[in-house]
Amino acid sequence: MSKHEDYVLSRTSEEYQRLRVQAKLWEPITARLLQQVGLAPGMRCLDLGCGPGEVMRLMGETVGLTGHVTGVDVDGKVGNEALGILRETTDSQFAFIETDIEATDELPGAPFDITFTRLTLIHLKDPVAALRKMMRWTKPEGVVVVQDFDFRTWDTYPPHDAMNQAIQVASTVMERGGLEPHLGFKLPTYFVEAGLGTPDGSDVSGLLSGFDAVGRMTQAVYNNIFPIAEKMGLADEAQRNSIFASINEAIEAGTHTASSPLLVSAWKQRPLE
Repeated sequence: MSKHEDYVLSRTSEEYQRLRVQAKLWEPITARLLQQVGLAPGMRCLDLGCGPGEVMRLMGETVGLTGHVTGVDVDGKVGNEALGILRETTDSQFAFIETDIEATDELPGAPFDITFTRLTLIHLKDPVAALRKMMRWTKPEGVVVVQDFDFRTWDTYPPHDAMNQAIQVASTVMERGGLEPHLGFKLPTYFVEAGLGTPDGSDVSGLLSGFDAVGRMTQAVYNNIFPIAEKMGLADEAQRNSIFASINEAIEAGTHTASSPLLVSAWKQRPLE
C-alpha cells in the first residue's frame, strides 16, 4: 500500500484483525481466481499490498517448497509479523519487502510468474502507474492479476436505516480521502491505459448474506474510520453506539439481508517480447 497522506484506514491491531477477517470472507473467490490464472507448484509470486499475508499463504500452499512468494507492503509491522507466521505454518519459501509501491521502481526477485494485488490500487494516487510497474515486474508469459472493489452494491434489504447510515458515513470518508468507489469497474480501462491491453479475463463477485457476515464487516469498517468521521462532523459516539446496537439486533433477529461491495478481478498475461 501507499504511504501517501490520503490513506484513510488506520494501521492498528484492530485494523489488522479486520483485514484477516475480510481476507477469510474473500478467500474462496481469490483461491478460485489464482487457480484460474494458472498458479502452480514451483512458481515465484509477488503480492503487492500483502497486509497480514493471507493471499501469500494461499499462494504458498500451491507453489510449495519449490516455489517462492514475496510480499510487499508499506506497513513493515504487519508484513514482518505475517512473514514469521507464514514461515512457521506454510510449506513454502517466503520473503517480505517493506516499501511504498508508488515510490519504488525496482523490486528484488523480479520478474515473477504471477504479480498480484488485492484491494491496494484503490488506495493509490495513480493506479495506472502501479499497473505499469506490475507488468515490468512480471515475466514474459507471466500474469498480472488485480482484485479491487466497486462499492455500488453495498446495501441492505429490507432497507435497514442504521446499516445504511454506517455505509453512507464510511463511503463519504473514503471518497473524501481520495478513494475511487468504482475502481473495480474501471480496471479494464486502466489496463488499457497502462499499456497492458484488454484483460484476458475478468470476474465480478460479491457476498450476499445475513447481517452476521456483511453487517459485522460494515461495523468493523465504520469503527476503523470513526476517528476521521468524527473530525469531519459526520459521526459522534452516541450515533456509533446507536448504529451498532441496531445492527446487532438485526444480526440476532436474522431478518435482513446485506450485500457486500463487488470484488472485481482482472488479469493479463505478459506477452513474449
